[in-house]
Amino acid sequence: MAANKKSQSNDQNAFHFVDSFWDSWKNGLNFVYDSQKEVENLTLQAFEHQREAWEKVTDNMSRIEDEQKKLMKELRQTVTQNIENVSGEELTKSLEQSNERLDEVISRVQQLTVTPYKASLNVLSQSQQHFQESIKSVIGQQQKNREELKPLFEDFLNQVKTTQKGFYNVFENNTKTTLSRFN
Repeated sequence: MAANKKSQSNDQNAFHFVDSFWDSWKNGLNFVYDSQKEVENLTLQAFEHQREAWEKVTDNMSRIEDEQKKLMKELRQTVTQNIENVSGEELTKSLEQSNERLDEVISRVQQLTVTPYKASLNVLSQSQQHFQESIKSVIGQQQKNREELKPLFEDFLNQVKTTQKGFYNVFENNTKTTLSRFN
């Protein structure tokens, strides 16, 4: 009877070892899955921060441009009023004609400097958006793969555990049978 209890204890230890081995393996894989999810989340957050930064840069460029126009308008009005007060309408008309030519020059300079910069920002923003969409698609596919593989993997582990326990039982029974023939 004592030998039987010892045999059951050994069986339980062997089964516990098989279970703990495969459970550790499963926990390791779950850790990898969780790490992948965390990396995916951090990647999406980084894209969101980058998108916000592009929006701020674009908004700031527009705001600076608007402020420049407003400042130029106010400056012209002040200069025009001062000249009109001091020199009369004749000089004011001459100044307005000069201002129109200056506006053309400023407009062309802005086209040469600001327009390419805005276009570059727009291209970068669109490229970032396309890249983000591609990454989201890849992440979605990875999540789908994990969701599909996880139950298959768990089923596989359960089958492996059962098979190994069966092999152990067969081995144990064969060992007992062999030893009983020699006794």
